[in-house]
Amino acid sequence: MLQNSPLVVVYDGYCALCRASKDKLEKMFGDRIAMVDFRVTPPESLHPDLNEQACQARMHVVADGRAYGGAAAMVRLFRLHPVLRWPVLLYHVPPLGWLAERVYDLVSRNRFTLSKWIGGEPPACTDACSIHLPEKKKK
Repeated sequence: MLQNSPLVVVYDGYCALCRASKDKLEKMFGDRIAMVDFRVTPPESLHPDLNEQACQARMHVVADGRAYGGAAAMVRLFRLHPVLRWPVLLYHVPPLGWLAERVYDLVSRNRFTLSKWIGGEPPACTDACSIHLPEKKKK
């Protein structure tokens, strides 16, 4: 499959499982993908169908003017792989696509718990996370 521009993969930088997946995907696909943390880049700037709530629920791939989420996003990614492009065709065989989406949703809903199991922690908070209260004026 020929591709001119990299697929944009939108992930959650607060999730250790997502960050580990990011590292693996970058090794597998190199410059054929562009990883974007939606916590850093507003998702609306990547595609009009994306928002923070959608990105918290699922990983997304933006390609060909569309935003794919969940297992469909993984299928879109794996179509770039010389070996995995063939097994992912099974996603389109009922009920396998439906089942893949349910499994993806289960993992996604529990990703922070799963992250703890792999020893992951959220990234360190920076000054941007702090609440800055106005200083009280002295009388």
